[in-house]
Amino acid sequence: MQEQRRTPHSTAAQDRMAAILETAVTSLGVRGYYGTSLQSIANGVGLTKAGVLHYVGSKEGLLELVLDKMYDLQTDEIFAAMQSEERPLIAELWRKTVAVNAQRPELVRMFTTLSAEALDPAHPAHDYFESREGKTDDAAHTIRWSLPDGVQAGPLLQAGFSMMDGIQLRWLRNPGNDLNTMWSRCESVLMPYPLWQGYR
Repeated sequence: MQEQRRTPHSTAAQDRMAAILETAVTSLGVRGYYGTSLQSIANGVGLTKAGVLHYVGSKEGLLELVLDKMYDLQTDEIFAAMQSEERPLIAELWRKTVAVNAQRPELVRMFTTLSAEALDPAHPAHDYFESREGKTDDAAHTIRWSLPDGVQAGPLLQAGFSMMDGIQLRWLRNPGNDLNTMWSRCESVLMPYPLWQGYR
């Protein structure tokens, strides 16, 4: 998904770009990639289709922006910060990730919709989702986690992130629920006391 696109400098340009991305996130979450058109996004932000293309380069360029620059940015920062922690805890990684996602349901909906849609190898985001799991695993394994004796980080991380994907689906279906509370119940199953006393 490599495309030339304009880098906005002025405040007005930044506001237009933000409006384009916000509209795209909503549409992608509801309609998916194939059901979203650049024209509908243009209509939503008061621009022409050519005006939208001026900012994002192409429909695939727009997809890259909302995934790499919006969805992944905050979670990448969490991983980076954990690497400098004196006593990094996997429970804290998950809590921080859930806390971020609880504040951005539209982005989580978009990510979940695209993730399912991109099971098709022909989907333009297929490679992104296929490689993302590996990148997440690699990032998590660069951290020297503080763990109870006998616990291996790899299987625990895989189970936890899989559970997180599932709990976010339940949360999206029931928007009145609190994602942080839902996750705390999962954490109690993944990291039961007394084994995890002092490690979560």
